[in-house]
Amino acid sequence: MERKSSSKERQNKMEKEADAVKKLLNKFDIKIIKHKPTYTAVESSKERGIPLSQGVKSLILDLDGKIIEVLISGDYKIDLNKLKKYFNVKNAKLADKEVVFKKTNCEIGSVHPFCKIFNNIETYIDKSVLRNEKVDFSIGNFGESIEMKTKDFVSVLKVEVIDVGK
Repeated sequence: MERKSSSKERQNKMEKEADAVKKLLNKFDIKIIKHKPTYTAVESSKERGIPLSQGVKSLILDLDGKIIEVLISGDYKIDLNKLKKYFNVKNAKLADKEVVFKKTNCEIGSVHPFCKIFNNIETYIDKSVLRNEKVDFSIGNFGESIEMKTKDFVSVLKVEVIDVGK
């Protein structure tokens, strides 16, 4: 049986993810936002003082056993039927919290959008994210976020744009 990480070990892994994201983006015009811990898109947008639509949710999904990341606007929900149709799978669901941590080194609510780069997880971006000039997102912990230009965000990600939101 696999041993669960202690909360200290988990916190250390999350901080390493956050540091890696900051390092990746340091050549861009970014704003690092330190704030009280937030756990949902609604809490995060209120704490950051931004429209919900400007926030990016990083969702880890299980498609017939294959783990992927979908980035979607904070004011959208994932449409699992669209997702199943797009990927031609029978089952699509949000991954459970232990799978999320094992694959990303982040807790649900803190997952960063760069799992393709750091965690070798196929990542897709819903077209809803492209509506704004700027995006804000979690970076791997609950108390820091980054704001940057959407065009720079997309250039770093280099992922396919899909339509799976509602």
